[in-house]
Amino acid sequence: MTKNVKVRFPPSPTGFLHIGGARTALYNWLFARHHNGKLVLRIEDTDQVRSTNEATQSILESLQWLGLDWDEGPYYQSQRLAIYQESVEKLLKQGDATYIDDPEKGRAVRFKVKDVVTDIEDLIHGKIKFDTALIEDFIIQKGDGFPTYNFACVVDDGLMEISHIIRGDDHISNTPRQIALYHALGFDLPKFAHIPMILGEDGTRLSKRHGATSAVEYREKGYLPEAIINFIALLGWSPGNDQEFMTKQEMIEKFSLKRVNKSSARFDTVKLDWMNSKYIRELPAEKLASSLHYFIEKAGFDTNHLSDAWLQKLAELYKERFKTLSEFMIQTYPFFSNEIEYDNKAVEKFLKKDGVSSLISNTHAELKELKTFSIKEIEDCLRKVTTHQGIGFGKLAQPLRVAIVGKSASAGIFETLELLGKEKSLNRLEYAMKAFL
Repeated sequence: MTKNVKVRFPPSPTGFLHIGGARTALYNWLFARHHNGKLVLRIEDTDQVRSTNEATQSILESLQWLGLDWDEGPYYQSQRLAIYQESVEKLLKQGDATYIDDPEKGRAVRFKVKDVVTDIEDLIHGKIKFDTALIEDFIIQKGDGFPTYNFACVVDDGLMEISHIIRGDDHISNTPRQIALYHALGFDLPKFAHIPMILGEDGTRLSKRHGATSAVEYREKGYLPEAIINFIALLGWSPGNDQEFMTKQEMIEKFSLKRVNKSSARFDTVKLDWMNSKYIRELPAEKLASSLHYFIEKAGFDTNHLSDAWLQKLAELYKERFKTLSEFMIQTYPFFSNEIEYDNKAVEKFLKKDGVSSLISNTHAELKELKTFSIKEIEDCLRKVTTHQGIGFGKLAQPLRVAIVGKSASAGIFETLELLGKEKSLNRLEYAMKAFL
């Protein structure tokens, strides 16, 4: 096991935490936990124009939602300007940097790149060689006194004694500049591991056109954090077997950079939906019902009057039918609303048939007489109706289902009636008789 591991996750608060960033955070978190090391959270907010407090809070909340904690921080680069200034002065004194004047942007500081050939042993890609003769001198401090990205992150990584830098391979191009700064500032060089990017299903880089890309959006769509973590962990990494479902503890025990792929992973929404549905089914009824409150309220319904037992029973009844928590409301809308939409095809097929009118009327009369509206009493009642009519149960179940939920598909008819309750069930039957029969 690698000793004295210290990694960092340094998001820029110019937007929400996207899935690629979430995976980078996860890999750093898993690596730190696997090696009993530390994870530093650093907010790289030196872009004063684009950085926002809203984005910062969203990133922090997303990490917390995903269950990714940190050991140090969050540090804010905008609050560390004096520290960067010390390093700027050191480089100026050494002759490794010089002032440049710009009438519009003010006095900046430029780093002098020495022509050398250097290489690193990237922990994912292997040996990568850099020729700094191909790199021009670059700005390390802007005219407004704020450091540039490459400079600030090197100073922080050096002073925070970061041992491993695990980040997206779009940062490989930054590495030679940063190595030059490490050497000039006298810092030990960390080990680098550049993770291949995530592609959309069409093979292009994952972006908004592929659907939701931020953790916030996936939360709003009703994905469980456990499913997201499990899914993105496997976007470029494998535990070494065919295991697809893992707890965080299992991921920690099995995580290794040696098993991170060198090629890009493709984001598969179908697989994510499938994985999320599996996690939904495994949630205890109490936790599932609690998670659904937000989506019920988002649909415009008050949850204060809902019985916990009733909601748990409804969630258990339908949890095999929805892939995301937001889909729950699509499936169960008739249980919350007093008014429902009727599927015209289902109405034509099941309600507007000879004999259905008297069948529904008799069912309404029998249900109205029930003292208790429980599954057993409802079943006994409905079977009594079909026996008297001399028909199979299916002849009653389908038109009854359409009459009370507006469509031909639902959970079991006895459970559906019980959860709707006597008053709402009778009202639906009365409406159907007036409207369609």
